[in-house]
Amino acid sequence: MRYTAAVAANFFYFTGENAYALREELGKWKRQFMERHGEENLLVLPAATVRFRSFLDEAGVAPFIAAKRFILVEGTPPFSKEEVEALPSSIHPDCIVVIADARPDKRLNAVKALAKAAEMKEFPLLKGAPLLHWMDRYAEACGVTLTRPVSSALLDVVGEDQDALSREIEKLALYATGTPLTPAHVEALAVPSGERKVWQLTQYLAEGKRGGAMRYARQLLEHGEDPYAVWSVLLWMLQSLVSVRAAVRGGERQPARIASQFRVPFPTARALLPLASRIADDRLHDFLSWAAGSDVHLKTGGYRASRDAPEELICLIDSFIIRCGDAAAA
Repeated sequence: MRYTAAVAANFFYFTGENAYALREELGKWKRQFMERHGEENLLVLPAATVRFRSFLDEAGVAPFIAAKRFILVEGTPPFSKEEVEALPSSIHPDCIVVIADARPDKRLNAVKALAKAAEMKEFPLLKGAPLLHWMDRYAEACGVTLTRPVSSALLDVVGEDQDALSREIEKLALYATGTPLTPAHVEALAVPSGERKVWQLTQYLAEGKRGGAMRYARQLLEHGEDPYAVWSVLLWMLQSLVSVRAAVRGGERQPARIASQFRVPFPTARALLPLASRIADDRLHDFLSWAAGSDVHLKTGGYRASRDAPEELICLIDSFIIRCGDAAAA
């Protein structure tokens, strides 16, 4: 059965890099719907399992013993452009359809078609004053107050991801128990986000700050980071250093071009460029040989390291940082 184009008002596409805000909005929609129409009229479908014909069977019929039905598709379903264009006139007027995908592949025809066929609700990342305002409100809801120095410290350590910030604010609120928060609390308790871990450790090593790198690595481990994950970050940094050094030897010194040609993230290329410019090839070769050999021994039992007994791996991490500093100073 086909309906008038007006049913497009019941067809929504939620997208945007702010996965936190998107999820919060979806949660609000689901709660409000269930309060009015009951949980039995809410259907949640993973996109990978959705097929067009079966989807029409769900979305094209009237709700059963209810005024409305709500179908949520998590992710962009594998529909063709023509199938997406047919959806607005195929959805029953009493059925609400939401397709939610924070980071869809914008090259897909289905994604391009959804932008035209559905009502778009976009969730961009918060930055600057709006993000600080959200942090203040979230902290107040948790029972604490964030001063600007504390907010700045949180952003420095955690980054701008609202999911990570919400977890760290909740942790600080549990710790505070009436004590005013300070940047020292953030430094002691907050766990850096994945990108921040890589960036900060890379920055210390690139600047030859062995002490800072060691303290930071120990801080990650004390906060529960897997030693194998820290080791992987160090190996990735060394791999990136080799690429940037190759670019420098070829006469390239522009971080943007190095990032494009050698597939190194731009911030990493920019951070490693001074180190890659001054490190001697023989020292880099020796350092690389040691790191590769150590990784082989780690994976083949040459080191008695495990997740339950990581002491030898932690010593290996310290050795990596020392040797990196030695190579950079040569």
